[in-house]
Amino acid sequence: MDQLTIYTDGASRGNPGQAASAWLILRGDNVLESDVLTLGRATNNVAEYSALNSALKCAAKYCNPKETRLAVFSDSNLMISQLNGSYAVRSPDLTPLFEKAKRLSADYAGVTFTHVPRENAYVGSCDWLCNNALDLLSVKSIPAPKKIECVPIGIVHSPFKEIGDAPKQGRFSDKPSTITIYEKYRDGLSGLSSGDKVFILCWFDRSERDILKVKPHGHGDGETRGVFATRAPVRPNPISLTLVTILSIDNLVITVKGLEALDNTPVLDIKPYYGDIDC
Repeated sequence: MDQLTIYTDGASRGNPGQAASAWLILRGDNVLESDVLTLGRATNNVAEYSALNSALKCAAKYCNPKETRLAVFSDSNLMISQLNGSYAVRSPDLTPLFEKAKRLSADYAGVTFTHVPRENAYVGSCDWLCNNALDLLSVKSIPAPKKIECVPIGIVHSPFKEIGDAPKQGRFSDKPSTITIYEKYRDGLSGLSSGDKVFILCWFDRSERDILKVKPHGHGDGETRGVFATRAPVRPNPISLTLVTILSIDNLVITVKGLEALDNTPVLDIKPYYGDIDC
C-alpha cells in the first residue's frame, strides 16, 4: 500500500485579514510538492482548511488514491479535532470547507489527521511559505499598466482548423501555411526573401489564459511545471514564437513551412533568425 505524508499550515494577518495557505506532500523523505496559495481576506481557520483541501487535491497527482493512505499533520488543533470528530463544526464559514475535506479524503484508501506543534520542521516550512507570500503581498511595487496594446499585422491561413489538428511544434509538419500581411504594413516586408528563416509571433486567441501549471510534452521529466518553463500555448498572454522557413513571398502573402498556428490566428510580428546570435 502506497503512503504519502502531508503537512499544512495557514496564516492570516488580522484574522480576518490577508491570508495564505501552504502545504508539503512527501513520499518517505522525498518532497513531491511544496506550494503556497494566497487567499485574499480570510480567517486563520479558513486558511488552515484551504491548505488541507489544496493538499488533498494535489496529492492525487502523485498516486493512485484508492491504493494510497495519507498521513496528514497540522498545527491547527481545531481543524484536526473537527476532522477526527472531537469538535463539532459550528462556523458557517468552515462547514463547506470541512465537508470538502471529508469528500476529498474519501477518495483515498485511508487518511489520518494528527495535530503537531508549530515547532515541527515541516509545519515550520509551511509557516515560512505562508508568511513569505504575505510579505510579498505587502511590498509596494510599481503598478503595472492597465492596458498594453498589440496590433495584428496580418493573419494566418492554415490547414489546421481545430486545436486537435495542429502539431505540438510546427517542425513536426511539412504542411505549408500562408500569412497575409495587412496593406498598411507592406513596407515592413522589404528585405525578406524566400529561403529566409524567420520567427513568427502569433496571438493564440483560442488558448486558455488562466492556467499556470502544465505537464510539458516531449521535454523535461514529465512533472508539472509553470507555463513560463514550457512552450505550452496556454498562458496569461498567449503569444507564440515559431521559427519557420519562407517558401515564397507573393505581394502581401508569405508562404511558410513549420508554422503550427491555427487558421485565422492573428500575427503580431515577424523577426529574422540570425544564426550567430540565435543558436
